[in-house]
Amino acid sequence: MSPTALEFKRGWRSLLAAAIGNGSGLSGLSFYTFGVFVLPLSAAFGWTRGEVSTAASFLIIGTAITAPLIGSVIDRYGARRVGITSMIALAFVYAALTQLEGTLGVFYAAWLALSLIGGGTTPVVWTRTVNIWFDRGRGLALGVALAGSGVAGIFAPVLISRVIADYGWQAGYLALGGFILIVSVPAIAVLLQERPTAAVTASQSDKAEEPAAPMPGLVLAEALREVAFWKIAVGFFFVSAVIAALIINLIPLLVDRGLAQQSAASIAGVMGIAVLVGRVAIGFMLDRFAAPAVARILLGLCALGCLALTMPDASIWLIGISVLSLGLAAAAEVDLVAYLTSRYFGMRSYGEIYGWQLTSFYLGAAIGPLAAGMAYDHYQSYVPTLYFATGAMIFGAVVTGTLGKPRFALQH
Repeated sequence: MSPTALEFKRGWRSLLAAAIGNGSGLSGLSFYTFGVFVLPLSAAFGWTRGEVSTAASFLIIGTAITAPLIGSVIDRYGARRVGITSMIALAFVYAALTQLEGTLGVFYAAWLALSLIGGGTTPVVWTRTVNIWFDRGRGLALGVALAGSGVAGIFAPVLISRVIADYGWQAGYLALGGFILIVSVPAIAVLLQERPTAAVTASQSDKAEEPAAPMPGLVLAEALREVAFWKIAVGFFFVSAVIAALIINLIPLLVDRGLAQQSAASIAGVMGIAVLVGRVAIGFMLDRFAAPAVARILLGLCALGCLALTMPDASIWLIGISVLSLGLAAAAEVDLVAYLTSRYFGMRSYGEIYGWQLTSFYLGAAIGPLAAGMAYDHYQSYVPTLYFATGAMIFGAVVTGTLGKPRFALQH
């Protein structure tokens, strides 16, 4: 059996648990079902759609705040304990949301609390587990784990919409909390193993298991002195800002390009498929090619796609290919940050270092849509945003594509 296959044979349980955790947490169920509640809450309390949607900003901001803290905690206490505890707390906050009485400030505070309490359900927790279990197959394993949120994005909105239609928005929140308590928490508790022994690594044979050696890597203070840390942080700040801005504004942008509403929605669906399939495919590529080269190609292609969308006479095929390139970049962003962090800084303080990288990433995601909206209001066009997106993607491709050789490369 090949070393990579051996890793998957031994680590599949923890990998499945990581995929379930990522799909059930803030990056999965919370994010992808948020929009399902906009109209029901607007109808129930008289809030505007904009007022309801603003709560998503509190979700992103809270996640950005907690990421470094959660990373530090899991480095000390492990992902299993933190993930399960945060999952349970998240389920109870969903139950508390059923008690809303129409005060907008309370609604915002509830979502901020949800993001803070649910900070232990974000990729910083689950990617640490995957990175410890997998070395030769790390890229593919990360892609599979992070694809859990894509699965949630496909099925959860449809199912929760039906629950809301039949029983009301309160039942929708109860269904989310109930699923986490009844399905996700038990599955993670049974499947997730905190850390493999030394014999589990791909470079070793099936000998009697011995205690794992301390994990190599840098501490946060050392990582902050590395140019690579700032290249990743700044590069993906702009990448996440662009991707978040374009995803949220994609359908109106395509309509402005001359497409009918239905055609725009159909093409937007291509991006969702690209994100799900792309995460696994890009992970596979990371195990076979240098990560900076993968980043350079994907972000460069997305830059070309953004530029193509500025063309007033672009064909529907060119628009579709451009949206596909955006979907692939969206699939790669979180995967690349996790993979690059593990390879350039090691696993000693992975959670804390990755947490700070995610803070930069989430801040970009929070600012991007706001900046794009302001730009449209000023220019009455998305073209300036697309020009900026083209430049930002080129910048991201350059800074991450020139990282050089990783210090903690594949173990042989």
